[in-house]
Formats: sequence, C-alpha cells, structure tokens
Amino acid sequence: MLVVPLLGVPVPPGPTTPAILNRERSARSRECVPRVPPTASLDRPLDDLFRGQSGPGWVGGDATYSTPLPDGAEAFVFSDTLIGTAWPYGPAQLSGLASNSELVGSLPFLRSVYGGSSRSPRPLIPDRRGGGRRWEVAETEVVHGVQLVFVNEFAPVRHHTFGRFTGRSGMAVLSLPASGVPTFRSITPLPTGVRTQWGNAMVVGRRDTYVYGATSDTSTGAFYGMRLARVRSGAILDTRSWRYWDGRRWVAGERHAVDLRTHQALTGVTRRPSGGGYVAVSIPGGVLDDRTVDLSYACSPEGPWSRPEAVYSIPEVLLYRNEIAYIPTFHPELSPPGSLVVSYNVDTTDEAVSLAYDVHRYQPRFVLLHLSPGRPRARSGQRPRAALVGLRGSEAPVSRRDPSGSRRAAMTCAHPTATGS
Repeated sequence: MLVVPLLGVPVPPGPTTPAILNRERSARSRECVPRVPPTASLDRPLDDLFRGQSGPGWVGGDATYSTPLPDGAEAFVFSDTLIGTAWPYGPAQLSGLASNSELVGSLPFLRSVYGGSSRSPRPLIPDRRGGGRRWEVAETEVVHGVQLVFVNEFAPVRHHTFGRFTGRSGMAVLSLPASGVPTFRSITPLPTGVRTQWGNAMVVGRRDTYVYGATSDTSTGAFYGMRLARVRSGAILDTRSWRYWDGRRWVAGERHAVDLRTHQALTGVTRRPSGGGYVAVSIPGGVLDDRTVDLSYACSPEGPWSRPEAVYSIPEVLLYRNEIAYIPTFHPELSPPGSLVVSYNVDTTDEAVSLAYDVHRYQPRFVLLHLSPGRPRARSGQRPRAALVGLRGSEAPVSRRDPSGSRRAAMTCAHPTATGS
C-alpha cells in the first residue's frame, strides 16, 4: 500500500517561489483541461467480478494495478492479500495473509497466484531480508516476455497500523511460463532516496516510458510531490539508461530529480483520449479527506499539473464506519471506447478480524469515466473489452493489507459464525 502519501499533508510551495511563475504554470496546466469534464458511474461488471471472488484463494486485496499478458490473459497485482473462502454476502473463513499476490486469467475466469499454500500463504514476491519487511506492489507491464512489477519495501512499525517505507524500491521480474502462472525470478534494485517510492504511476509510449515516484517524509507523512523518470520503452530494466526530470531537462542521476507539484499523490497517469495531454487520478490524502476520486491534467508528463478536481464521490467511506479509500489507478486495456476504467481500494481502520465478517470492505471498486469522444490510448497489446469482460454472475478468488503483526495474527485465526454454500 502507498502508505505515507495516503496519510500525508501536502507541503505548500516555499516562500521563494515567485508568484508570477506560479500563475504561468497554472495557465499552462489549464491548456489541456477538457472543456467538458468527465462524468463517472459504477463499472458494475468489473465491480461484480471482484465481489464474486469466493476462493479458495484470493478474497480481498489492495493496490490493483493491471496489465495484459501475451497469451491474451489479464493480470491484476495486489499488495496485502486475504486468503481464504468467502460467501457471496461477505463473510469469509480466512486462512492467512500474503503480502503480495496476483489474479491472472482470461476474464471473467481468474486464478489466485501467491506463494505457499491456501492454508499457509506466502507472498508471490518474497522479501529475503526478513524482519517483517515486505514488498508492496505498484505499476506492472510485460517487457520482452516477462512481467515486471514495481515494488517498494515496507517494514512494520510497533504499535502502529501502517508500515514504514524503508527507502528500497525495485522491479520484480516474473517469468510467464506456458502454464500461465507468473513465477518470481528476481528483483532489480532501483536507485532511490529514502523518501521516494517509485512506480506509483507509469505511462508506456511507443518511444518512451515515464515512471512516477511519490516523495514524502517517512516520519511526518508530509507529501512533497512526484518525481519523474524517462527511459526508452522496452529498456526499463536498464536502470543506467534512466533519465530524470530536474525541472528543466532530462539528466542522469536520481538525486537530480525534482519534486513535481501535483497537490496529491498521483497513482495513475495516462494519455487523454484525443492525444491532447495527460490525465492523472488521485484521492486526497488523509483518512478524513479520502471521499472523492479526483482528476488532474497536464500537457506533458512533467507538467505543470492542474489542481485535482473531484469526479466521483466514494460511497464506502460514508456507508461504513472507519472505512478508508486510497490508490486509484487507470486500466486502459479494459476501457470501452470513449471511457476509461478506474479502480480504487478500500479498507477499514478497525481490527483486521472484522474483515472476516465482510470481505467486501477490502476489495477493489471499479468506476467508469465517461469522456469526450474518442478512445483512451492504452498500452500496446490492448484488446477489446468485449473479449475480456463477460463478467456478470461470475465468480473468482481474493487478498489483504496489514503491516501490523498483531493484526495479521488476529486475521489468520478469524472464522466468522456464518454458513453458506
């Protein structure tokens, strides 16, 4: 989970920033804002698909980044994942927690992929350092026949619900064998400072790939902005070829990257349907402000970015006590013409055992943005939604987030007093 920016407080621009420069940046960011703002509605087929995951296996999780696979299947990657068996109305018998996992398959038929077994689950992407550390996932794509997943390492914090980013980022490399089950191969480390989590958003173009990293203070939770790297598409594993935006040009060395002023942590960026600039998705930081899915716009990946504006009110934070929402992202390959699919994640700040009584409180939600005429530009390999989604009445498996060892233990032993078939 992208923990720190979620809880962070935006840092205002410093007193040395000239007011005229801010006005010029604001004017440029408005150039690519659509005249008619998008509208949004529940994407019921995809929403029902994930609510229908009954296991045994995945029954809840967060992050929910996705990519098409070479064999025509779809892969969704998750951070903390609930493993067990669920009933349609929410109760579940939970057998454990995997700190990361995937759901893979030709929609609507999805298969749970994680380490260990259903009775003793382990992460798909292991953290060999131990000590409760774990890899939280971010953007994913397929390059040269292997699946790459951006990962950021978190460590548990005693007597605290959320974990702490350790300053380690990387790309997990997963093999894609004929069986269709991704298999962990290795981790390629990324150059990063102690404040930047890389891979929160990514734009893959024909020539270049742009990778965003959220920068925040790990002790106070203050969100500073997004850093941006550029690399030739297909060469993303060659970290020496990465170039970083220093505010004026692309240069070598992550230490030269500047913090882009985006107001909120961007966890999804894609081209606008017309090709006129870029759109980003975010949710306001803080457990009291996470009530809307917001969109912002820029004419280039490096910005300047417009101030985020709400496009969808999140009903779960109003319906459920202590519910939080976070990490919205785009799914261009699943989007129908003239629309764009967005997912966001929900969870509760209550004890993890409460999820055994309603796992729907820890399953991703899907929203359909209705845009101006045109089709969202997606990554190469996009296939028609009709070939991917025949989802109504389907069932599949689920996953869960929890940095705290005590909450993990409580969840592993949870068995709701409910019956079902």
